Amino acid sequence: MQNSFQIPPEQSEAAVREIEAAIDSWFVETMHHSPVSRATDIFNHVRVAVDVLKARLAALLQEQ
Repeated sequence: MQNSFQIPPEQSEAAVREIEAAIDSWFVETMHHSPVSRATDIFNHVRVAVDVLKARLAALLQEQ
């Protein structure tokens, strides 16, 4: 489903950076010093998943 409004590229890029920073902040608050952080394979898997999520959200914003 396509929205009928357009976000200027500079605002889209700023929004992507803001969302990525918020996700990274959440990751640090949630995962560091948790049991997940002590299991390297699990931590790395979750980190990759978070990076994929950030990329998908950035792509969605850039489609606007």
